[in-house]
Amino acid sequence: MDVFQWPSGHRVYIQPVIRGLESERAKVRQALAQSSAKTVALSISKEELDGLKAYNGEETFPSNFEEDIYMEKLSAFGPVSKPPPCFLEARDLAQTKGLKLESLDLDNVDFTEAYVSNVSTIEMMTQTWLEGRLRGRRFKAKTPEEFVVEFDKEINGKEGYRKLEEARERHMATRLIWLAKGSPDTLALVELERAEGVRQGLAAYLPR
Repeated sequence: MDVFQWPSGHRVYIQPVIRGLESERAKVRQALAQSSAKTVALSISKEELDGLKAYNGEETFPSNFEEDIYMEKLSAFGPVSKPPPCFLEARDLAQTKGLKLESLDLDNVDFTEAYVSNVSTIEMMTQTWLEGRLRGRRFKAKTPEEFVVEFDKEINGKEGYRKLEEARERHMATRLIWLAKGSPDTLALVELERAEGVRQGLAAYLPR
């Protein structure tokens, strides 16, 4: 877990997490205990956070073929489920401890604008060819962390999709900077494949 600190003493903790993996719950509990955060920020959109708060145990399904394949392949490293257990754990702990729960990612409108700005029509068309290749691919990863990075490179291999993810990372870093001003300690649970980009965005503003 990385720590960024304002001159005022306000701190931002970055804890990378793996979406879908049940074992990540323990990582969230440990990160919260170590940070003593008053605010917990998740790398999801405002709309996803609303859904997470309202979730009551009903069965959910992958929203697209990428997520379906991701969950199938990730299950080689342990039980998986949706919504992401790491974020559900954060929700439950925030409710129990009276902590503020915040979203970091682009909302639906801003995501759509970023998508249109960065991803070309040709890239959108060719992305649909990925499904067959991904389902038959044997990933080299030996750990869940390696798998997440390897899978992300496959999904976001084209320039437009990489730029889209970079836009998300910049937004999350900027939002964390804003949140840090209002909370002594902020714990950010960021999906592992986006964590380094968020770190770099914070490093441009916050001394470590």
